[in-house]
Amino acid sequence: MSSKDSTAPNTQPAVPPITARIAHVMANLGITGLPRNYELLFEAMNGNAGVAREIAALGKAPDQASLDSIALRYALPSHNALAAGQAAGEAVRVLGEIAAAGEASRRDRAVALQELEEIAARMRQDPVLGISDFSSDAGRLLSILRDILGADRASTARLEDLQAHLDGLRSGLSVSREALTHDPVTGLGNHAALLGLLKAFFQGEATGETAALLMFRVEQLREFAETHPAGAAEKTLKRLAAIFRRSVKKGDFVARTGPDVFCLLLSDVSREIAVTIARRIAARVAEKPFPFMERELPAGFLTLTAGVSMSDAATTPAMLYDQAGQALAYAGETGIALRIYSAEVADRSGRGYRGGAAA
Repeated sequence: MSSKDSTAPNTQPAVPPITARIAHVMANLGITGLPRNYELLFEAMNGNAGVAREIAALGKAPDQASLDSIALRYALPSHNALAAGQAAGEAVRVLGEIAAAGEASRRDRAVALQELEEIAARMRQDPVLGISDFSSDAGRLLSILRDILGADRASTARLEDLQAHLDGLRSGLSVSREALTHDPVTGLGNHAALLGLLKAFFQGEATGETAALLMFRVEQLREFAETHPAGAAEKTLKRLAAIFRRSVKKGDFVARTGPDVFCLLLSDVSREIAVTIARRIAARVAEKPFPFMERELPAGFLTLTAGVSMSDAATTPAMLYDQAGQALAYAGETGIALRIYSAEVADRSGRGYRGGAAA
């Protein structure tokens, strides 16, 4: 993990916020400005090459149904919620049709039963005449029974179709729940999953265990990727994710919490061990080439900047996360490769410092 020259001028052009870039793409492609379309474009521009390719294949002014179809295939949460609402409406409509068909079938059954009772009564009074009447009525009764059986088969088929549709929706919503806590590009946990684990840690902190949160920013990746087509960095992100996974022990947690940000939650570690792990990961990233589209980024092109916070200096999950973010920002602003949260970092951020054993 090499240090950076804090005095070197920043010659890179400013990158517009992601929301502005999404709005620009939507305007160029003629995509309606719906919240779910923003989510779909964010997914494409956040490294999901599959989504980016499918959107590009639609061309200019794609219809909303085609966009929603892409989002459903990739199990985006807001679109599965949309699908659930549509399925509920469809279920109500189908069940209404089945109920109407059932009522018509009930009336046909009542008519058939009444006629059979009348024929039975005539046969009791005069068997010969009753049989004669039955032969003339048999064709009509058979027609009614065929209608009844046909309606029953149709209703059964509609119910089976509805069941299959609802089963598919249930599966999609299950995937959607998974998507709420996982990064779709790398398969790592996401920001929500990390905060959930931090909450669980602080609720069970009576064990006295100290945890460390390591927040890494992959330098140059975001700026470089944003000069290429959406999804271009997918292979790079997957390779980075593999390095982070292999660098921690069982029970530790790795998450991708931003386009170029990865976090590690290390359990039962000291500050010294956390720093050693951070430096080791940074060295591995710096020494490796990375795939990017159809070419390769040379070793040393991507580097890591890290911020570290320790749980004994925080009282809440949000505080621990914020402290790691402050340390990362301090490292970036001062041109160093790694910074541990401290009183100096807190003062620079204008925040109060709560010291601990890790201070």
